[in-house]
Amino acid sequence: MASRRSAVGAMAWCLLLSACGSSTTPQDPGSTPARAQQTVYSFANGCYTLGSAAGYVQADTAASDYALTADRAQAARFYFKPTALGSYLLLSAYRRAPGERGDKSLLGIRDPGGEFLDGLGNFIGEVSYLISGVGDITAIVLDPLSTDGNVIRDIGEGVGGVGGGLGGIDVRPSLAMVHRASDLAVWQLEALDSGRFQLRSAVTGQWLAASHGVLALTTKQTPGIATDFRLEAASGCDAYPEASTNAQLLDARGPARYLREVPLFTQGPNASGIRREDVFGFVDGHAHVTAYEFIGGRVNYGDPFHKFGVDAALDDCAVNHGPMGALGLVETVTSGLGPVHETRGWPSYNFWPRNDSLQHHQSYYKWLERAWLGGLRLMVNDFTGNELLCQINPQKQNDCNMEVNWRLQAQRIHQMQDYIDAQNGGPGEGWLRLVDSPAQARSVIAQGKLAMVLGLEVSKLFNCGEFLGQAECSQDQMLERLDAAYAAGVRHIFPVHKFDNGYGGVVPDEGLGIGTILYVGNVVETGHPIEFEACPESYSGAARSPDQVNPLGIVDQLLRQLEYVNGQLSQALPVPPLLPAAEHGLCNLRGLTPLGEALIEALIQKRMFIEVDHSSLKTVDRILEMVEARGYPGVISSHDWLYSEELLDRVVADGGTISRFADSRGAWVDRLLRAEQRPAKNRVAGMVSTGLASDVNGIASLPGNSAPADTPLYPFTSVDGRVRFDRQVTGDRVFGLYDGRGVAHYGLYPDQIADLQRYTDDRSPEQVQQALRALFSSAEAYLRHWEAVEAWGR
Repeated sequence: MASRRSAVGAMAWCLLLSACGSSTTPQDPGSTPARAQQTVYSFANGCYTLGSAAGYVQADTAASDYALTADRAQAARFYFKPTALGSYLLLSAYRRAPGERGDKSLLGIRDPGGEFLDGLGNFIGEVSYLISGVGDITAIVLDPLSTDGNVIRDIGEGVGGVGGGLGGIDVRPSLAMVHRASDLAVWQLEALDSGRFQLRSAVTGQWLAASHGVLALTTKQTPGIATDFRLEAASGCDAYPEASTNAQLLDARGPARYLREVPLFTQGPNASGIRREDVFGFVDGHAHVTAYEFIGGRVNYGDPFHKFGVDAALDDCAVNHGPMGALGLVETVTSGLGPVHETRGWPSYNFWPRNDSLQHHQSYYKWLERAWLGGLRLMVNDFTGNELLCQINPQKQNDCNMEVNWRLQAQRIHQMQDYIDAQNGGPGEGWLRLVDSPAQARSVIAQGKLAMVLGLEVSKLFNCGEFLGQAECSQDQMLERLDAAYAAGVRHIFPVHKFDNGYGGVVPDEGLGIGTILYVGNVVETGHPIEFEACPESYSGAARSPDQVNPLGIVDQLLRQLEYVNGQLSQALPVPPLLPAAEHGLCNLRGLTPLGEALIEALIQKRMFIEVDHSSLKTVDRILEMVEARGYPGVISSHDWLYSEELLDRVVADGGTISRFADSRGAWVDRLLRAEQRPAKNRVAGMVSTGLASDVNGIASLPGNSAPADTPLYPFTSVDGRVRFDRQVTGDRVFGLYDGRGVAHYGLYPDQIADLQRYTDDRSPEQVQQALRALFSSAEAYLRHWEAVEAWGR
């Protein structure tokens, strides 16, 4: 009976994954099939014809137009690509030669004079002008002397300068076949009781209408003019361009959700201690998916999603970095790959993304989906930014006020969740859900989805910097802004980040390696230098050994731009003191301020995570004293910015969890095995877990990989054995782990994990297995940590 049930399940999965239009890559296990009962959402990435009482919509490629036909065999087959929930681009053809961007045929409103669209396809004109230009079907098919006809004629005559010709060139907008995605090609689908649908222009609000052999637009429902259409399933559509996960489901149950489903745990030590509800998978404790909007929004090129698709999201970075990347100073400085770079992305991606090119977006949603299929179960997305760096950045389009900017980032991550829902069949149907409680996170993961938690990592948290020792906000203002962040779903808070602020001192990065640069930034921000003292003996060194990859953080990298300023400022500003290298390093004299203590107390009362990375030793020590006195377990170190193994030990001894930067092979095994030596309270089946810290898009390198290009790896299976992966393809670029770019984008983390499994260097198979257990139990460890935080004081 069980085998028969499995066979039926497998057959069901095969049918779902091969359903017409369910995905641009039918083998993708993350795709969602069309529902039996059609809604405005269920046409996502499907192939359909449009039929009405007046005929079917037909594509006339020669005339670059659409018309009506009575013959269904001649009907255009439209690929419905969602731009948002219930909104679509209708693609009838997509042709692209290798290396070319491609030519689309879309049902839309033509703008030959360029009066209504900007270069990115966004509507910038006046709606009333556009409506008067395209007219109304009633003026065509009804008596020209009728009331309806006169109304439309009056509108058209009342608006000057639109339509007609200009110097013999047609500039009149019209319903037509358009060849690039734009707002004028977006249609909102509206359901009718009869099982039919209306298509309304997202810009003009007019309905698509058919009558007497004419296909046009209308502003009102009129007898004899059909605005209701049948969307009939078809086949043979050209698919809208999209990145692929290049993942094939091997198990009808889908990717594993619990430790008890994976031999790595059931056949390993302490298997008897696994609980039924223990989650399988890893947490990324520190990511910046929305960082494309930080520092003015013109530093990091690319979007994690775009209403017009991947070729708009990841097209050409010249819009930010200038011709040949020559104006991308931040990219040049941080990547170290030369003063210019090839800017073109789609479809060739000859230069970017790559693991060490830090101003090109690396977390496109399909790449995230691939990582989710490879075992990612939880992700903390930190809204990030820096007011000072935004202010000195000459290229910006966003507000530098971080109270404004983090809200913009919050808006974007909700839009991304909705966009993923739209691609998968409607609200709640996507594989990503934002969560604000551990119970909600467990529920989401149990449904086979990725849970995302929100955090704040900004240098002037709640606009509370300090200048000459005076905080720039009051306690009441701080508490009010904290309440707003909590209401928005934020659960992780960094009190300090990169500069001294109203809450405490910052940990000096890299000793004095770039001390001059950080010094200048701190002086500009606070009016005073960082004041150093020798670290105590208990502070025994950096959390990252010199031979390991050293991902540099946001301000470290961007402040390199100030090096040339330093010489000019050195006469006006005091230079950093030339202190001798202390035996245990140099530490910031500043600790937690009274306002900082009030913040920590408020975070405890709200049962939020306190992120201690980036805080000075004195600040961290006082935070830990406060939480230890209260028995509060909510401290976390999410991305290796404590510079002290002893502090990491103290965090986990207090019930906290840690995440660390990934590496390759033996180095990553060693870092994960270090967890077993920690005095952790939070253990999963006797194991001490360590999460992944990607810091993706936070101007930090992803892991490199120097293996020879011909090293065997592909195809490989996920750790749970349920998904087979091949090289990831975006456009014409085939990404492999050994192509010189390492983990070029987030979707290659499964590849890096497979490399760790297959090539152990001189580590034993038992050590590798234990390292994998430490990583793939980290989602459960995080959830237990969060549950302990929520339960505190109750």
